[in-house]
Amino acid sequence: MKTYNDLMKFMRTKQFAIEVLSMVESVVGYNFMSLRILEPNIKTLADYARYVEESKGQQTVYLTVRAAYEFEYAIKRVLSDHGFETVSKIHNTAEQKNDFGVQVSDREQTAWFEVKTTQSKNGWTGATHSKGSGKVDNYVLVSYELDRDMTLPPIDGSSPGALHGVFKSVHFSVVDAFDMGWHGAATDRSSFTTAKIHNSQHSAYTPQIVLGSTDRKTVNCAINRESLNPYRVNGVLKSVTGGTNVNIAAK
Repeated sequence: MKTYNDLMKFMRTKQFAIEVLSMVESVVGYNFMSLRILEPNIKTLADYARYVEESKGQQTVYLTVRAAYEFEYAIKRVLSDHGFETVSKIHNTAEQKNDFGVQVSDREQTAWFEVKTTQSKNGWTGATHSKGSGKVDNYVLVSYELDRDMTLPPIDGSSPGALHGVFKSVHFSVVDAFDMGWHGAATDRSSFTTAKIHNSQHSAYTPQIVLGSTDRKTVNCAINRESLNPYRVNGVLKSVTGGTNVNIAAK
């Protein structure tokens, strides 16, 4: 079993981030198939969002939510593929908000992570429970820019699940023991909260960034994304070490 240091060292590599993003791009297209069978005028992600929601804000929320669980399980899968002992959230008995866990040799308790994804550059928003239900110390934070104008693949069975190139640029970080500064009226029921990187946290947050960067602003840091073009070969994200496709065959 690997140590916590081994875990964090790997998760903060570009190899890890690119493999996760590649895996998500390889399957996320399955979320955009059924409605296209009923509505042939849907050609792009932008079309899809317009047919689902009238409000632009709700369109963004819809597209983000559709890919959120792919990120969670792709992260868990990539870690498992690299020899880490992962645990699903259904096995969590600590009553903490989490998405997945990793068992490490130098800690008695599982290291639990929460995955937050967004299309916003102003912070991460989540529906969370009261502070009494607990919060994790570890987060995987992803802020991405979608290519909403890309043509969706055919639904005739020829790679319908792949949307290679859908992520144009990304900010990707893995934080631990870091005060996310969640703001919002937490109650015993779900309530919206928002986390931003305060300018006083810039120095502490920067070493935890894998892709992208931040700039100090008056109050909160600006979240900068990094273009994924340098990591693509024929449009497909490749491992930055091996240069081969990520294996997503069912286990």
